[in-house]
Amino acid sequence: MDQRSCRLHLYLSVIQAVTNKAFGIRPGARSDLSAAESFIVYRCNFFDVNMKDIAEVNGVGKSTVSYHIDALEKKGYVLRVRGEKDKRDIFVVPTKKAKDWIAEIERKVSNYVEEGISRLTPEEQEQFVTLFSKFVGETESMPYEKIMKSIREEK
Repeated sequence: MDQRSCRLHLYLSVIQAVTNKAFGIRPGARSDLSAAESFIVYRCNFFDVNMKDIAEVNGVGKSTVSYHIDALEKKGYVLRVRGEKDKRDIFVVPTKKAKDWIAEIERKVSNYVEEGISRLTPEEQEQFVTLFSKFVGETESMPYEKIMKSIREEK
């Protein structure tokens, strides 16, 4: 591995460490939410999702989703709500606890991003965003949702 790649790996590990800290994940400590549960809480906060949607996006069975939703309900992060149009639909709705948790994570991540981006000139900021989106593969033909789905589908 060349020096540039080594530096990039180091910087990505810093971003991962900051993200883990924001999500309450600490080395050697148990987190209140698993990665799958965190994803579900985030997703249901920003989108109207039912159990089927969660299973499809994560590429898992409905029983796996049900297991995670049970755990999230017990912890007070989500509620199950029957659909108004189709009573067979069961939507996952975030509670105040979930919304507060997300607000805190968003605050921490936003502070980190703002601190880092403040060290760049306006031109460098635009260049950074452009290059970073290109680095992760986001384009008009491959938007965020599609990228995330392809990452989850990789073995």
